[in-house]
Amino acid sequence: MNVKICVPVPAKNLEEALEMIRSAEIDGADIIEMRFDYMDNLEMLNNLDSLKRIVESCSKPLIATNRSIEQGGRCSLSDEQRLKTLIKASKAGFKYVDIELTAKRLKETINAAKENGAKIIISLHDFKCTPPVQEMRKIFREQIKAGADICKIVTTANDVIDSIRCLAFTYEMSKKASLVCFAMGEKGLLSRALSPLFGASFTYASLGRGLETAHGQITIRELREIYGRLGIKW
Repeated sequence: MNVKICVPVPAKNLEEALEMIRSAEIDGADIIEMRFDYMDNLEMLNNLDSLKRIVESCSKPLIATNRSIEQGGRCSLSDEQRLKTLIKASKAGFKYVDIELTAKRLKETINAAKENGAKIIISLHDFKCTPPVQEMRKIFREQIKAGADICKIVTTANDVIDSIRCLAFTYEMSKKASLVCFAMGEKGLLSRALSPLFGASFTYASLGRGLETAHGQITIRELREIYGRLGIKW
């Protein structure tokens, strides 16, 4: 079984982003996520030529993410301004845009990004716990109804059982639609590493130590080592 790994790029500027993209490709990333909320120069996000330069420099599918503070990101822009950057990224050629289920202009942004040819990841992060499966199913249905091409539900593991709950949920729901699901935190490692084996479209790993964009994220090299020990292809 082949698994796919997405590596987030928390670059502060364009040149740093291009360098991190090259490193991620060398390390074997299957998908690369641009975390625009880490950018110091917010004007660059509205510069179509700069965004196209990122697309042209990368041989892997790109995800545009500009995460809100409420959902664990660093973007201080208004929802309207923040979501406009995602539409601009879709116009530049990003394959995916990640939009929070809680975004105020959700439908409008989805429609605009899809018109530009992008696929939609609708995400929801729970930083306190892993909800009951019934609640996770409800979130999943809401994401599908909103127009998700990929549903992303990321929870927090307070014990190992939470990881197992995420894996069981992924196994069940990935048969109905494309899904990314795992738990954050040290106790979520099991679900983070094994979710693709249970049907998840991909999982996430950092480019290196100190470049994590979520609690419990291990490096792509560490994740590849785990897969190697388990005899799993990537």
